[in-house]
This record gives sequence, C-alpha cells and structure tokens, in this order.
Amino acid sequence: MNDAEYPKAVLVRGVPGGGKSQLTDILRQKLGARVEVLDPDAVDQDSGEYRAFVETQTREGVDPKLHLYRWSRARAYAAIEAHKIIIWNQAFTNLEIFRKMIDRLETHAAACGTKLPILVVEVEVDPQTARQRVAERVNRGGHTVSEEAFARIFNDYKSFVDEGLTVVKVDGRADINSSVTTVLDAIQTM
Repeated sequence: MNDAEYPKAVLVRGVPGGGKSQLTDILRQKLGARVEVLDPDAVDQDSGEYRAFVETQTREGVDPKLHLYRWSRARAYAAIEAHKIIIWNQAFTNLEIFRKMIDRLETHAAACGTKLPILVVEVEVDPQTARQRVAERVNRGGHTVSEEAFARIFNDYKSFVDEGLTVVKVDGRADINSSVTTVLDAIQTM
C-alpha cells in the first residue's frame, strides 16, 4: 500500500476468547510498520507515559473507567495524523457508543484534511470455545475475564452487519491464515 491509501481503521470486535488478539497480531505483522495497534487489555498501565496520561485525565476530572478508552482514542488520533492503519481490538458490544467513537475518529480525520475508511471485523465463536481459550490464556499468565463480564458480553454481543457499516465476519475457530487473508483482502478494497 502507498501513502495515499492511509489512514484506515480496522475495528476488530468480538467476545473474549474469540481470537481477536491472535488475528490482530498477525495482521500487524503482515501490514508492517504503518500500523498502530490499540488494545485496552494490552496497555502497560505501569509505563511512565500511561501514568502521566492518567494524571492529566484525573486532573481534568475524567472518570477513571474512561482512562483506557481515552488513551486508545488519543493514540488513534495520533495514528490518523501519521497516516497509519489503526487496528483497534476490543469487544465493542454497545452500538451507540461504537458509533460515537467512529464519529469522533472520522471528525478528527476530517480536521486533519483526510478521510478515514473504517472496516469492522467481527470474530465469531461459540461460548464453550471462548471459555476454554480464556482459561488457557489465564494458565499462560494472561488476563482473565470474570464470569459476570463474560456472560454480559456474550448476552450483549450482536452483529453490526445490518447497521450501515462495512463489516467482514470471520469464524474464530477457522484457520487463522484464512481469516487473515479475508481481512487483508477487505483492507485492500477500503
């Protein structure tokens, strides 16, 4: 891809244990240096940069529940300005909040004199497979998801395919390379 094809946003959504992170990691490798990966679960909250950001947010009276989102949004804005591909990996279950986020990203892109094509990637998987994967991730030292949060996300998760967005679905149990190819093909047509 050449510079004229940037920036772009790929919003990877799905339930915990669906395979979002694995898909995101491989996409980042395939797309190279022009990518900014955003994943609230992977933020180093002990880094000096993040702690300074939180201090500023706290002084401004921002609810601590919003700090990770605001961090990701600030990084997305910087990626738009740098004409990168943004890959944002998160469950994104609430359509209204999702649309507000997209609107903010598009508004920022317009203020920077560019457009921001957006692709929504939905990684789908059954609850049993997802629970098993979360348990395996925890056994490897990764983050967990409470049963309450897991149930809430599964209950709230609905496809956005009929919501006027550009959506590509992949099966979280399918061969990862096939899923990556599907997403890369969709990114090429953005």
